[in-house]
Amino acid sequence: MKPIIILLFSLLAAQIKAQDTSAYHYTIAADLSPFAFNGYSIKGGFITKNLSKTEIAFEIFSMKIPDVVINLNKSNANKGWSEKVKLGTALYVDKKLGEKRNSFWIGGGLVFLNHEVKNTSVKTSFQQLEYLARINYKYYPFKTANFYINPYIALAGRHKIGGDNGNYSLTPFLLIPSVYLSWQL
Repeated sequence: MKPIIILLFSLLAAQIKAQDTSAYHYTIAADLSPFAFNGYSIKGGFITKNLSKTEIAFEIFSMKIPDVVINLNKSNANKGWSEKVKLGTALYVDKKLGEKRNSFWIGGGLVFLNHEVKNTSVKTSFQQLEYLARINYKYYPFKTANFYINPYIALAGRHKIGGDNGNYSLTPFLLIPSVYLSWQL
């Protein structure tokens, strides 16, 4: 699945690059956390010339939730639970705070999560929505290149919208830190 998604977004990026880019800047990124936790991430976005300080982006991802995050909820701690985001889709809107190329951005997001949880006796799935407030920093390490490193931290308010989580206790708020490796096209 990962190679297919990477190939599709590579083709999309090539197509976008071939079109007239006078009205838009496009971005493509990969979040490192999902890759570190047996998953994938690909994010594409755009910045219009008219709203040059606003980026709108869409991401798809999957990942295994680390045990340390599961164990933060005392109701789930040390009970053998594993949790996986089978599919996550996110829509982000971020606003640039400064005038320089390297700058902080603030924004929000809406994320749909399709989860699977299991332990030795139970396997079930449920869906959640996350409402994000986030701050990130776009750092261009090379003066002439369009590659940038994009660390972020988000506060997620979460609630279940469907499915069955069984005895697995849901966490209503979560702090999410990570880093995107990104390119502006």
